[in-house]
Amino acid sequence: MTGKKKLILSLGSNCDQEQSIYLAKTKLRDMFGTDISFSETVWTAPVGIESDKFLNCLVFTHTTHKLEYISKAMKHIEKACGNRKRARTNNIVKMDIDILKYDELILHEKDWSRNYVNELMKECPF
Repeated sequence: MTGKKKLILSLGSNCDQEQSIYLAKTKLRDMFGTDISFSETVWTAPVGIESDKFLNCLVFTHTTHKLEYISKAMKHIEKACGNRKRARTNNIVKMDIDILKYDELILHEKDWSRNYVNELMKECPF
């Protein structure tokens, strides 16, 4: 596993939540193959917007790709799941994928203080 970096992602959707999470998981499996695991899904109240509840889960995998590539790939998956800028202006989030951790680099620091992230991190296999 030399050269592979640990990668933790957060998935969230507030529209067609179960279908959107399922589609994102499918696309992530296509990208990362068998070296991927998912936490359970949990419903959460929206933070900072008025909307339906969010369905969330965490993704645990490894990658040899650079952070910039992963970031672009996640934007592509968001779009493939139906995420649109116009919809987001109306608080509709079909799919939001945040990179929480890339190797030892912590991203989206505010997300780490959310209860559901802390709970789901207990399922982290590494």
